[in-house]
Amino acid sequence: MFQGQAAQLGVKSCAGLIAQLGDSLTQGARFTANTQAQKNAPNDHAVQAVAGLAYDAPGYQGKAAGIVFTAPTRSGCEGNLVRVAPFTQSCQDVVRLLPKGSVLTADLSGTPLYTLGSNQGQALLVASGPACVVVTVASAMAGQ
Repeated sequence: MFQGQAAQLGVKSCAGLIAQLGDSLTQGARFTANTQAQKNAPNDHAVQAVAGLAYDAPGYQGKAAGIVFTAPTRSGCEGNLVRVAPFTQSCQDVVRLLPKGSVLTADLSGTPLYTLGSNQGQALLVASGPACVVVTVASAMAGQ
């Protein structure tokens, strides 16, 4: 879907990377996305996709949102994804749902940052009353 939307916008330089990051962002979810690129020179500027996600999986049922962002570089493309998912469980309980091998990396003003196992990026666990909002970030690069 992400590659198709990018193609409709005339994006060629980072179409593969936006598709890769988009697939990673939306894995296991029903989703709808909106992709945007610079109209007059889509291969020379950043491409952004915003997605609404709906999960019905073990460990998480509910809505989430995500952003995929790619930009051309001298040697290819680089990009990032951000997923925001509110959990009804406490952050202490959510830690048990993180991928195997995840480790606490830092405490950012009272917000724990985990490096996710299997090279899946990082996750900030933001306490919100008795619930937890998980902000996942990851990056990727692709050569031309």
